[in-house]
Amino acid sequence: MVSPDVTGEAARPLASWRFTGDLRHYQADVLERVVPDGDDRVHIVAPPGSGKTLLGLLLAARRGARTLVLAPTTTIRAQWADTAASLVPDGAAAVSDDPGSPGDLTVLTYQLLSVLDGANPLEELARTRWREELEETGRSAADADQWLRELAAGNRPAYRAGIVRRSRALRRALVRQDPASLEGVLHPNARAAVAALVAHGVETIVLDECHHLLDHWAMVVAALVTRLRDAGRRPLVIGLTATLPSPDDADEYDNYTSLLGEVDYEVPTPAVVREGNLAPYRDLVHFVEPPPDELAFLRDRADALSVLIRTTFARDAGLEFLLSELQPELPSSDADPLTPPPADDGGDARLQRAFTEDFAGAEVIAAMLATVAPDHPLVALLPSAARRTPTADEGMRTLSRFALNHVLPDPRRRPQWERIRRSLADFGYTLTDRGVRRSRDAVDTMLASSRAKDHGACDIIASERAALGDDLLRVLVVTDFVRHGNRQGGLVDGAGALRTFDVIATDTATRDLPAVLVTGTTVRVATEHAGDVVRALGREVGTSVAAAPRLERASISEVHAPGVTTADLVRAVSELLRRGVVRIVVGTRGLFGEGWDCPSVNTLVDLTAVATAAATQQLRGRTLRLDSAWPEKVAHNWTVTALLPAGFPLDADPDARRLRRKHSRLWGLDRDDPDRVVRGLGIALTRSARELVRRSSRADAGVSAGALNEAVAADVASRVDTYQSWRVGTAYRDDERTSVVLLRPAGAAVFRTSTSVAHTLTTATTLLGAVAAGGATLATVAPDPAVLGVGVAVGALGALGAVALSGPTRRARRQTARAGRGYRDVAAVVWEGLRAAGRVRDLEAPEVVVRAANADGRVEWTVGCPDVDLADQRTLADALTDLFGPVRTPRFLLGVGRSAGSAWSELVLRAGRASDEQFLPVPSAIGRRRADAVAFAERWRRDVGPCILHPVDGPEATELLARARRDEAPAPVTRTEWL
Repeated sequence: MVSPDVTGEAARPLASWRFTGDLRHYQADVLERVVPDGDDRVHIVAPPGSGKTLLGLLLAARRGARTLVLAPTTTIRAQWADTAASLVPDGAAAVSDDPGSPGDLTVLTYQLLSVLDGANPLEELARTRWREELEETGRSAADADQWLRELAAGNRPAYRAGIVRRSRALRRALVRQDPASLEGVLHPNARAAVAALVAHGVETIVLDECHHLLDHWAMVVAALVTRLRDAGRRPLVIGLTATLPSPDDADEYDNYTSLLGEVDYEVPTPAVVREGNLAPYRDLVHFVEPPPDELAFLRDRADALSVLIRTTFARDAGLEFLLSELQPELPSSDADPLTPPPADDGGDARLQRAFTEDFAGAEVIAAMLATVAPDHPLVALLPSAARRTPTADEGMRTLSRFALNHVLPDPRRRPQWERIRRSLADFGYTLTDRGVRRSRDAVDTMLASSRAKDHGACDIIASERAALGDDLLRVLVVTDFVRHGNRQGGLVDGAGALRTFDVIATDTATRDLPAVLVTGTTVRVATEHAGDVVRALGREVGTSVAAAPRLERASISEVHAPGVTTADLVRAVSELLRRGVVRIVVGTRGLFGEGWDCPSVNTLVDLTAVATAAATQQLRGRTLRLDSAWPEKVAHNWTVTALLPAGFPLDADPDARRLRRKHSRLWGLDRDDPDRVVRGLGIALTRSARELVRRSSRADAGVSAGALNEAVAADVASRVDTYQSWRVGTAYRDDERTSVVLLRPAGAAVFRTSTSVAHTLTTATTLLGAVAAGGATLATVAPDPAVLGVGVAVGALGALGAVALSGPTRRARRQTARAGRGYRDVAAVVWEGLRAAGRVRDLEAPEVVVRAANADGRVEWTVGCPDVDLADQRTLADALTDLFGPVRTPRFLLGVGRSAGSAWSELVLRAGRASDEQFLPVPSAIGRRRADAVAFAERWRRDVGPCILHPVDGPEATELLARARRDEAPAPVTRTEWL
C-alpha cells in the first residue's frame, strides 16, 4: 500500500470541520487551555453526558490530521460516527467504521484491534514462569516440570487457569517493554488493521472511555503509537474518560498512566449540573431481605462453616498448628552472644514472642484455641480477653493460614490440601498454587443476587410511578448478567436480567407497565403488551418483527427480528422508551452501563454487584442527560441492597459494604444538609440511617430492612425540592475540600473524660484552697505553738497544692468550655505527627478549621485544613478517622482516661470522682514506627493533655484492647465537599 501524502494541507483533512452550535462553558475552557500538538498527550476527565464526544472531535479537528477513534462498544462507536458526520462540510464520506477502508476519521472498537492470536506465544512463556515460581519454593526443575505435566493431565481447568493468569501478567509486563515487539501476540487480522492505519497516515488517536486501557488494550495502543513514530509521524493521543481507574492494581495503573500521563483537565459532575448541562439527581437506597429458602441455604452454610473450622482445629494437625503458632521457637543465643535467650517459663516467653511478632494473627489463633480446646494447658496462660469465640471471618482467615503455612509445604498432605481447597471455595476463598485469596463467598453471592432484589425493583418502580405518574415515568433496570453462571451460592433459579424481567413483567405492581428486556441475544416483552410494542419496534428498525409466547411461561413473549443487529435494537428500544411506548427497559451492564444515551430515562434501578468507581459512575450517567420534554428533570438513582434479617445467626454484611464502595466516589446532595454537595454514602443515606446500616451486620442488632426503608422514606425530598437544592445556573467556586466529621453529645468536651477531669480538678483545687485557708486561720487563732506549727504546715501544703493544680484546672475547664479549640489542638498534633513521619508536606502549623452544627441533640464537629494540598487534606482526615474511629488492632493505643497523666492528675483522680477510661488508636500512618508513635504521644502531652502510650504487642494487650473496644461512640466519617 502506498502511503498517502502527509505534508501540507493534505495532512490536515479535519481542519475544515466546523461546529456551528454553542459550546458549553467547560468545553470552551478546555479548547482554550489545551493545545493539541504532535507527539503529545491530552488527558481529560469529565462525567457522562458532559459532551466528551464533541470535545474530542473538536480537539482532533484543531490538530487537523487523520484521526483514529477507539471506543469500548459498538453503540458508542456509532455515536462517534454520527457526531463526526455532522461536522463534515461535504457529508459523512470522510467518516469510516471499516478497518479495511479507513477514512479521514476512522472509528473502531478496542476489541477489533486487540484480538489475540489463537496460538498464543505467551503460553510457553507463562509455563516457564510457573516452573520458575515452583523452583523458588524449593522444587527442582525436573520436579516442577513433572508437577505441571501431572496437573495438566489430571486437572486441566486448574492448569489452564494458571496459564491464563500468568499470560495476563506477562502482557502487562510487555507494555513496559519495546512496544514494537508486542504485535507478535496479536491476531493476524488485528496486525493487518494496525498496518492499514499506519499506512493511511493516522496521526491523532482518540481513546474514548480510556479507563479501559488497563491490560492488553493498552498494549495494542502502545504498539500502534510506536509504529506511527517509526513511520515518521508525530502521534497525538487524546484520552477521554468519566473516571480514573483505581490505582490499587499498580501494574494496570502504570500501563494507563504511561500512555496518558497526568490529567490535563477535570470537570466535576456537580459543575456540569450547576451549569445546566446535566440533570439534577439524587441517589437513593432500597433495602431487602432474602426470602426463606435463601435464608435456609445461608443458615446451612453458616453451620457447615462452623463444623469445618471446629473439626479442622480440634485435633491432630490443626491443633498442632494452633499450638505451634502460639509457641514459636525462641531466638538462639548463637544469634547474639551478648544477649542470652529469654527463659522459657512454661510457655509464657513463647506466647509473648507470638504476640510480639504478629499480634493480630496471634489474637485470632488464641481465640480459636480457646474455642476448640478450652481445657488445653496453654489456654490457662491466655489473658481472659483472648478466650473468646472467633468471628466467622476470623475463622476463615485462620483456616486459610493453616492451609498455606502448614499443609501446602508438605507433599504428603496433598489430599488434605484438596479437601480444604474445595471447602474454602464454598466460602469464598480460593486456594491456589500461589497462596490464598478472597473471592465472593456463598453469603456474598446470595445477597448480591437475591430474588428479593427483583421484587425490590418492583417496589421502587411503584413508588416512582406514584410520584411521577405514568406520563413521565421512564425506568432503566440494570443487572450484571443475562443469567448468573455461579451456582455455588444456591442460585438455582438463574439470577440475572432474565429472571428480573420475569418478575417485573408479572408483579402486580408493575405488570401493567410496558417493559422490554434487551440483551445481546434476547429481546422479550410481556405477552399482554406484545402487540403494541412489536408493531412500534418494527417501524423503528424498518423490518418485520414478530413475538411468540414462551413455552415455559406464556405470559412472556420472545421477540424475533431477523437480520437486525443488537445496536439497532438498542437504538429502537431507546426511541420507544422516549416516546412512552415502553416505560421500563431491563438489560445488562454490558449494554446499558456505558455509552447508552436515552435522555428521557429518569429512574435507574441498580441491581449490579459492581462497585468500582468507573463502572458505578458510568452507570449513574445513564439518567443524567437533559430531557427536552421535561426541562426541570430530576433523576433518581436507586441501589438495591440486601441485608440479613434481625436475629439471623450470621455476622455478615457484604452487600452493605458494597453499597459503601459504590458511593465512595459519587458526588451528590448531602442527605443531612441538601445545601451541601458531598462525596460518599452521605448522598444516599442520612447519618442515622448509615449508623443503622453499620449496626445491621451484627446478629443481635435488631435492624431490619423494613425499618431502614421507613427511615429512608421519611425524609426523601420531592423532585421539586431537589431541583431547587442544586441551584442550577448559580455561580460556584469549583473547590474540593476533605475533612473529618465527628458526632458527639451536646456539651461534651473533646474526650468524654474531659468533663470529669475538669470537675475533679476544679473540686480538688477548691478543696486545697479551703485547706490552705483553714490552716492559715488555725495558725492565727491557736495559742499552742504545736498547733500553730500544724496550722502553718497544713496551710502551706494546701496553698502549694492549689497553686500546682490551678494550671491543669484552668486548662481542663477551658478545654471543656471550648471544645472547638480542643479539636484544633488535636488536629494540629496529628498534623505534626504526620509531618514528622513524612506522610504530608513539610509545612508547619497549617490553619485548622473547626465547625460545629447541632444535629438531633448532638454536635457535628467538622475538622480539616482547607488551605493545604488536597492529598494532604485526605491524609489528615484519614488519620483523624483512625484516631476517633473504632479500635481494631492498632500497633499503639493512646490512653487518655483514668490511667493517663502526671502524678498530680493521678492523685486528684484517685481522690475525686473516678472517670471513665478512654483509649484512642494511634493513626496507622503515624504508628508504623515506634519512634514516631512516641514523639506523637509527647506532642499530645504538651498540647492536648495527659496520655499514656500503650504498645499493642503482647498477650496482656488483649485485655487492653477488650476495654478499648467497648467504646460504641458513632464512628467518624470523612467528608469530601465540593463548593
